[in-house]
Amino acid sequence: MIELTEKQRKFVEAYVQCGVASEAARKAGYSERVVHSNTGKIMNSPAVKKVLAQLRAEAMAKAEISLISLLEELEEARLLALENKSPAPAVSASMGKAKLLGLDKPKEEKIVDDDKTDDEPKQVLVKFV
Repeated sequence: MIELTEKQRKFVEAYVQCGVASEAARKAGYSERVVHSNTGKIMNSPAVKKVLAQLRAEAMAKAEISLISLLEELEEARLLALENKSPAPAVSASMGKAKLLGLDKPKEEKIVDDDKTDDEPKQVLVKFV
């Protein structure tokens, strides 16, 4: 079992209930200074991340939710919206699918021309893939 401090354990319990890191930190007894400046550190703690991932996986398994089932539900909603001639919900369902698959954010690939000397300007090309 993963070892958490008492505050981390309380934080995880509160975060599972409310889903807001700053609120969970307050409920766990962290100072306002920590809440305002270090909530990200709490969330990124390897132990906290691992416990939250385990709890999320358990909840998804219990609810029988998977990426595939969510995509299937969104596709059903999209097709129903198209059938009812409702473009806005169809677009919303398509965007939901894109978000689930990570296609809603462009991925940058930077290419730097390193053949230049230090005196010559370097060319940076940003390609979205």
